[in-house]
Amino acid sequence: MNNRIEGFDFIRSFAILVIFFGHILDKQATNQAVLLSFRSLSPGLTMSLLGFISAALLSSREYDVGSFLIKRFTRIYISLCFCLVVILIAHAVLGKKVITQHTLLHFMGLSAFFDLFLVQNKATIGSGLWFITAISLMYLFFPLMQKLFRHPHGLIHLFFVVFLCTGLDFVMYGTQSFWNVVISFAVGVYLGGTGYTQRLIDTRGSSLFPLLGCVGLLIVAALSTAHVVPYEIRGLLYAFYPLAFVPLLFAVPKMLPGPIAGAISFFAGLSYEFYILHFYFINERFKDFFPAATPLYRQIIISFVATFVLAYLISKGASWSRTVAEKYLLASK
Repeated sequence: MNNRIEGFDFIRSFAILVIFFGHILDKQATNQAVLLSFRSLSPGLTMSLLGFISAALLSSREYDVGSFLIKRFTRIYISLCFCLVVILIAHAVLGKKVITQHTLLHFMGLSAFFDLFLVQNKATIGSGLWFITAISLMYLFFPLMQKLFRHPHGLIHLFFVVFLCTGLDFVMYGTQSFWNVVISFAVGVYLGGTGYTQRLIDTRGSSLFPLLGCVGLLIVAALSTAHVVPYEIRGLLYAFYPLAFVPLLFAVPKMLPGPIAGAISFFAGLSYEFYILHFYFINERFKDFFPAATPLYRQIIISFVATFVLAYLISKGASWSRTVAEKYLLASK
């Protein structure tokens, strides 16, 4: 596996693991330093990195729109359906009501609209699936973004998109980190389409400037999270997170032993399923499957292992199903 893939795998694994620990510790930790650390990292930095790499990995070449959407949506929806079906079966065994119209809307990837329109979710699923809505919409707009950002005035178009989305993030409610994903995805499309991504991830240069950028962004994020400076300042950082953190994080796998780098890449391969599933094994939902009195550190271990094993099994089945679906849908006459 080449360094380019290892670097992006490390970034993906880093983001998902910070999200996992952050979702648990934000609800249950009592140490203020721990809370401030994870709240400063997530959801700002983590969702920005995920949005960026989703675009940067795709933007270096042109696509047939139909084939592109088939490949992207089979990746998103087959794994999503497999994960949600398994969770619903488990909930049905527990005696929960699992069949509602809201359940169907989550399967359709429309979860973000519940928060946007202030609709109370009556399904037993749906936690965290706003990201599925966001990334699905980004893939639909991907061909348009490629055209806009490969235009002779592509950089101006990018500035306009970032400015517009930043403004919408300030004035809209119920959007979670939606606009963060849009902004970072747009940055990824621009850098990938113009060839700047390769310069960004080039690990042969000095890491001093990316390191200083990371430290500066983290300090600002921590100060705003602690309300030392206005919290809204965090909303101005989304476009800068990838520019500072991607070069630094991309260099990390080169310094790791081979087995560890391989384990990170292995985890990255099932991180999407892990993200979808982990909500159902943490915090108040932990007691659905495990003793409620379990100490926090054991909860973290148990929930991680349970989510990891289930994500691995589902990812294998989803991968096979996706191969079959793509072979059928992309068959030539």
